[in-house]
Amino acid sequence: MPLAAFALLAAAQFFDYATFLVMTARHGLEAELNPIAVAITEAFGLPGLTLAKVTAVALLAGVVMVLTPSRRRLGSAVLSVGIGVGLLGGLSNVATI
Repeated sequence: MPLAAFALLAAAQFFDYATFLVMTARHGLEAELNPIAVAITEAFGLPGLTLAKVTAVALLAGVVMVLTPSRRRLGSAVLSVGIGVGLLGGLSNVATI
């Protein structure tokens, strides 16, 4: 996978995270639609959510790197889903802001 694809994954997930911060600052945690993000934030605060987000991106990138040599299309699909989820989350947050 090109490095640009992994950079796009990180950027999409950062977009989701940054818009989450703005949205929850304005409207509170109840505005978040992702119940997993809400549960992590309630249990561990923003440091826990940040660690979970960074860990998820690293894990996803690792899975893609392991899959790609033998199953390039599956690796690309997994990476595309990770990028899409980040963009969808960020856009839903922007819509709420």
